[in-house]
Amino acid sequence: LIKLGRLPKPDVIIFADTGGEIPETYHHLENYAKPLADELGIPFHIVVHTNKGKEETLYDFAYRYKWIPQPFQRTCTNQFKIQVIHKAMRPYKGKEAVNCWIGISTDEAHRRKESRVKWITNTYPLVDNGLSRADCDEAMRTIGMLIPPKSGCYFCPFNRTTRWREIRIHTPDLYQKAIALEENARQVYPNMTLTGKAPL
Repeated sequence: LIKLGRLPKPDVIIFADTGGEIPETYHHLENYAKPLADELGIPFHIVVHTNKGKEETLYDFAYRYKWIPQPFQRTCTNQFKIQVIHKAMRPYKGKEAVNCWIGISTDEAHRRKESRVKWITNTYPLVDNGLSRADCDEAMRTIGMLIPPKSGCYFCPFNRTTRWREIRIHTPDLYQKAIALEENARQVYPNMTLTGKAPL
């Protein structure tokens, strides 16, 4: 949308990497998103969660605490996305609030929220311009970019049965890691599963 002149150019793009995205997402980042940002002259920063100064993935965090992400808990989003991004935004803090674009489309407009941080203003350019996910897909086709899969951790509790099936077939190593994470958590929480129903 920026390349097509439909959105202005931001100062920076920040992507919070939980370490749990599917391979296709990382491929899209390296081969399409970052090169396009370079072409447009926009700095593209990938930021990660740290623990005592060392990088820690969401998977390692969950395994260490014998826990798995649960629907409607904010641990994943808060600690591994929001807090990490806010930390990366601090250099841009000034007298005026930092305007943070969040790429939620009209399909998920209900997810809009005000920032809880005084020096950050959340804005939703896709929603404000009436753009759906399909509109974004069309914009990517227009500039010759392949359509990426929907991002999300391979061990996300919001995965539908079809997505679990895709992960099992196409990335069996990640499927086994999800099973190991679940089994590790069930040592402490016997009823905790990634599907909300039967264990994987």
